[in-house]
Amino acid sequence: MVNLKRGMPVIWKSRDVSRNKEELEVLLRRLPKWHAAYGQVEKDTYTETAGQGGEERFDHYFAASPVAFSHLMLHNVTLRSFRIFQLDSVMITPWCVYIFEIKNMNGRMEFRDGPVQMLQTRDDGTVIGRKSPIEQIAENEWLLGEWLGMRQISLPVRSVLVLSYTKQIAENVPASQPVIFSHQLPRFLNQLSVEPAIFSMVEMKSLAQALVKGLVIFQPRPICSNPRYPIDVMLRGVWCAGCNRLGMERRYGSWVCPGCGVSSKDAHLRTIRDWLLLTGEPMTNKKCREVLGVDDRRLVTRLLSDADLKRTGTHKGAKYLL
Repeated sequence: MVNLKRGMPVIWKSRDVSRNKEELEVLLRRLPKWHAAYGQVEKDTYTETAGQGGEERFDHYFAASPVAFSHLMLHNVTLRSFRIFQLDSVMITPWCVYIFEIKNMNGRMEFRDGPVQMLQTRDDGTVIGRKSPIEQIAENEWLLGEWLGMRQISLPVRSVLVLSYTKQIAENVPASQPVIFSHQLPRFLNQLSVEPAIFSMVEMKSLAQALVKGLVIFQPRPICSNPRYPIDVMLRGVWCAGCNRLGMERRYGSWVCPGCGVSSKDAHLRTIRDWLLLTGEPMTNKKCREVLGVDDRRLVTRLLSDADLKRTGTHKGAKYLL
């Protein structure tokens, strides 16, 4: 049930767990450090983690914002217009829809025209050319506007660029583009001019429902369908969350790490999920024994049956999927 009390932040759709981040974390656990792609996976994980951290910081300050007007907030909205597009956060108000584009990049960001791009100068001095967030914002406004138009919804779309930390230095941002730091969000919302209403709360909720109904749900390909990550090089073994090593041993109904001594009843669940994400193929009892590093067929049958997995087949023909 959504809380619609005035003055309180209203979240209609919460932020999803990043599937891309989970897949990168699986690769860091299962890909040998000597593998040629390991260094790039580390960099991609850092970038993905930073992006998620920026979104969490935005959410923190939104939760602390006393909002004096009717609104509905939706996080991580992915829709299909002329093409698929993703919006970090969307706030529906009675007079318009606000898109919040959240960026957490280290160093200096120089916005350029002709061609439109952004030059990022990292803290180590590395300069990288990137797609400009200003261009991304303009595309998202256009695509969301078209998405609304196809549903005969007439509501203006406006955007705000949100930088996560004050250590981010933005240069040459167009004066027409509102830009704030995350910690400035409560004051920004408090000072926002309340305009004549175009939509009632009933219409706002109807739009929010349409956005959720229109969400594009990705069915990601198995990680090892990418030839860069062949399944035969992936490391087996039960992962220890305590010391980040593989090879926990089964002892008296628990998994025990021989390295740090951590004990866990359900460490096998993460390992089974890792393997299903890697291969996309059903998990059999034989494969599970190989991956977990145990020989007891009955034990593995019980572990698989107790896991939150989809089962097909019976007895020795049983197979399990996410």
